[in-house]
Amino acid sequence: MASTLPTRLMSALRRTDRIWAVCCLLTAVMVFTASRLPWWHLDMHAPQYPKGLSLTAYGDRMVGDLDEVNELNHYVGIAAINPAEVFELRLFPYAVILLVTALVLGSVLARTRLLRIGLMAGVWAMAIGFPVDLQRWLYRTGHGLQEDAPIRPGDFTPKVVGTTQVLNFRNEAMLIEGFWLILAAAVFLSFGPPLVRFLIASWKNTGEMPPSEAPDATGQQHAA
Repeated sequence: MASTLPTRLMSALRRTDRIWAVCCLLTAVMVFTASRLPWWHLDMHAPQYPKGLSLTAYGDRMVGDLDEVNELNHYVGIAAINPAEVFELRLFPYAVILLVTALVLGSVLARTRLLRIGLMAGVWAMAIGFPVDLQRWLYRTGHGLQEDAPIRPGDFTPKVVGTTQVLNFRNEAMLIEGFWLILAAAVFLSFGPPLVRFLIASWKNTGEMPPSEAPDATGQQHAA
């Protein structure tokens, strides 16, 4: 008699590596949560702006004093920042959906080492790719300035992390919670399962020795 679908599902679940499955599902939750948090923050300080200006980048949008920043950029020949036209911001939601779906399915279906490495690589790609791509974007922002700009500061490269001085503006940038959570997710998926297995194996190997292996008064073990 052919197996029913529920029977097949139960059989598949019994063959599932539970440690990997739990770590994979927790990673999916971490990735989704990170996608809702801000990833990068920029503070701009200058005498004419005593309260400063700021920009905060999420995976799919930018918020803050964008209009004022674009107005300043115009004076030094930097093209206006339009988040709706930034390819990476438009791509981000689809990348998150794809990665979360892959992690959920992979919690049960990724049984080979190659598939699991692929999932780890996907999370690492998002964690490492964000600051690398952002630095590339910032480099392009500070180079190739428009020649007819009222003020020409010369080419410069804003930093993803750290302080950049442009004319009388001191810009301070930092990676924030969304980035650190996606980085933690990559580390957790890569090292969490083997660490859990090690701890379980260590716990099982603790305790008293069986009587047949316990040493006698002379310090020698009894044979089984």
